[in-house]
Amino acid sequence: MARNFSKVLLLTANVGSIFEDPEKLLPIWLREFLSTVTNLEPDFLAIHCQEVGGKNYEESMQHVNKFLKMLLASEEMRPYDRARVFLDEDFTAVEKFTALGSLYFIHHTVKIVEIFDFHDKKFVPVEGKEVLSGNIEHVRIKEKAKFAKDFFPDSVWSRKGFIRTRWNIYHTVFDLVNIHLFHDVSNIAAMETSPSMYSLFRERALLHTVERFETDDYDKVPFFMFGDFNFRLDTNQLVQQLTAQAEEQRVSGKKNDISKVIFRQKDNGKVVLTVGKKDFHHCTHNDLFSSHNAMKLKKYDQEPEACRSKLFEYDVTFPPSYPFSEDTEDGTSYMTTRCPGWCDRIMMSHSAVGLLLPDNKSSPDYKMIGTHICMGDHKPIYLNLKIRQRAGNESGVEEPLDESQAPREPQLLPVKQVISINGEEVEASSLDQINIHDFTTFEQEEFLGNDFIDTFRRRRIGSSKTGRSFKNVAKSVLHSENFIEAIKKHYSHRSDSEPDSEDDEKPPTVGLAAAAMSLVGPIIQRGSMRGSESERTAADGGNCQDEDAAELNTNMNNSIARRCSDNVRDSSAFAEDVPHGNGAAESDALPPSAASGGKPEPSADKKLHPPRSSAATTISGSAHGCGCCRIL
Repeated sequence: MARNFSKVLLLTANVGSIFEDPEKLLPIWLREFLSTVTNLEPDFLAIHCQEVGGKNYEESMQHVNKFLKMLLASEEMRPYDRARVFLDEDFTAVEKFTALGSLYFIHHTVKIVEIFDFHDKKFVPVEGKEVLSGNIEHVRIKEKAKFAKDFFPDSVWSRKGFIRTRWNIYHTVFDLVNIHLFHDVSNIAAMETSPSMYSLFRERALLHTVERFETDDYDKVPFFMFGDFNFRLDTNQLVQQLTAQAEEQRVSGKKNDISKVIFRQKDNGKVVLTVGKKDFHHCTHNDLFSSHNAMKLKKYDQEPEACRSKLFEYDVTFPPSYPFSEDTEDGTSYMTTRCPGWCDRIMMSHSAVGLLLPDNKSSPDYKMIGTHICMGDHKPIYLNLKIRQRAGNESGVEEPLDESQAPREPQLLPVKQVISINGEEVEASSLDQINIHDFTTFEQEEFLGNDFIDTFRRRRIGSSKTGRSFKNVAKSVLHSENFIEAIKKHYSHRSDSEPDSEDDEKPPTVGLAAAAMSLVGPIIQRGSMRGSESERTAADGGNCQDEDAAELNTNMNNSIARRCSDNVRDSSAFAEDVPHGNGAAESDALPPSAASGGKPEPSADKKLHPPRSSAATTISGSAHGCGCCRIL
């Protein structure tokens, strides 16, 4: 007799740290994950990953390729003959990059499954395995957005946002939302108030996202939202409880700000608790936050309460999911960088609860993977569900499935597989022969440099033996400034588990030197060769230079005008990519009421390049008074 429900496994994992030591951590992580899949045997598997590629994506792209191939090639995943993989990898699109990865696998016994096209507003069949990676802004079967700059604490941008997909499985329709919210930048700031400023920023972004789904132009369906919410314990209340019999000592740093707060016992001067920007160390740290004591701290897990009217969550019975030790020999201890918290959660709309098959005996399994195994600083969390079939039938009448829709007998899949990677079908007898980044594109690829591209791509896309003309190189130089300035100001890819450095605001420079040299190098070479070129006459060379210089001068002025305009442009609620007919991104402005309402206000200065005190730059007689203009 056919089942009237589908077994659905939802899993969230911040995988950033496993890419820091992939040789050791990747096999361990995959082993524990695949063991869970084998034990639960879901019909539909949804994996929401955050920080895919690690703290420095540009250094770890080759490991993402390895991670995905190991997953797809595993024996445990052979029964899943259809897949959709979304990897937001385009770190050159700094206003859109989220480093989110949403991976979905469908068991071969599932006969009816469709995914939603957000452009045409209709469902399309899911056949075969498809990987969508690199720049995925205009992929139609997903909705993706990065939170606008003024949603972030101190208006400092980092890789936070969401990816939404919509599914129809046996006539039951629901959304799956992969979300990554803001972390606590400073433990000291977090303990100053209750709730903390960071908690209020997370609440604002989360509620805005839910309200966005409630008011957009798409049909309203139940949704499951799971990811790294970065929910933290109420640090203010916890510290008060831990240091009730202690005296506080504040230590000033190099910039006369508070660098550390030390709490000592009043009677003997013993240090009870030390709190720094990225330091939270209790004298009985491992015992205090051990699995048998952790649930006593659940009363300080108050952030979910702010969204209870919008979201439902099953009771949490597992220990805090972050920050675990990254020592592969230690799977239970917490690092002393942050106060442990239940960051990784699986929630759902209240309407989604109605999709679940009633079970009066027990709640669905809501558990942690690798409780005693090192899985990186975040432990994966899963929710194992039974979702009713035909729950999305608008008529409310359950239609019986005909024989053609009944699950077929299990069959072994052929070793030879065809995988679609960014629309290009790739056939290989072994997945080892496939490199997904051979088919990956980037919005600003011309600024990466061939040497850097060669670190993760085995073939060249659109390569030319003749090289680039002076005109094209000049255009690249013209546009490179905007890219590099944006990288320096917004390219914040470090995990919040990293230790403090003396210069904590220093922008990452990996790849920038190579990018700059790939642009400037050809010009230097061109200049050194110009006097010895025998193939061009002096007249031809002069005419070419005049034309190039005129166009370059015009483009510079146009670029400067655009930058002046950019500096006064209002921020939108999301840096958004929902595809439309003309392929343009659509802005979703934050309502005034959402920007206030007792929540902390971000800095009023939304400019990417603050005005300088120097006079306006003048090029060819054109002056621009925004104070931000300059050229290489």
